[in-house]
Formats: sequence, structure tokens, C-alpha cells
Amino acid sequence: MKLQTLKKRKEFVLSNKFAKKIFSKNFIIQKHTNLDDKDASLKFGFTATKKIGNAVSRNRAKRRMRSLVSRFIKEDLTCFDKQSSYVLVAKASLNKALFINLYSEMQQCLNKL
Repeated sequence: MKLQTLKKRKEFVLSNKFAKKIFSKNFIIQKHTNLDDKDASLKFGFTATKKIGNAVSRNRAKRRMRSLVSRFIKEDLTCFDKQSSYVLVAKASLNKALFINLYSEMQQCLNKL
């Protein structure tokens, strides 16, 4: 299954304003459920600001978050709500963290949502 991603700025802004946010050490997860949209499906957005570093490190952070989400989807899709969109915002420590630690951190965050 290919990840469906958020493409438009409007979707990211809505998620930032109205989403439920969970803060962790390496990233922030925003879960936004849009009840008005009839064709709402599971979508993901990945953000890395210039605070992370140059373009190479920002792209690496987004790749790591993408692979983290795809691993969760391969293992168990029930941890994500099918009517919601999720935005993952990287923090500066994400690129230095071990993938196993990121995985357990994401599990804890998804259990809180």
C-alpha cells in the first residue's frame, strides 16, 4: 500500500490549528479528523523546518519519518484512524536518534492518541 500524503498547504494549516497534538522527544504528531470531507481517508504529512538544518538533513528527517510510518502500516494498520490525517513534524534530534528508539517513541505517542 502506497502512503497517501498531504499535498496542499491548506491541509497542513488545518492540521496545525485544529489537530490533537502529541509532543515527544524527536517529533510531534498531529491528528486531525475532518468530519466535513466525504472522501476523507488516511493521509500523512511530513514536515521538517529549517531549524533541523540544511536541505540534506531535512530530507533525511522526512525519509526517516516516512519509513517509520510505512513500517507501522505494514505491521498493523489499526493504530491509525482511517478517517484522519496525521502530520509528523521533525525535531532537531530526530536524525541522531536510533530507529528502534523512534519506533518505540511512536508507539507510545499513538497509544496516547
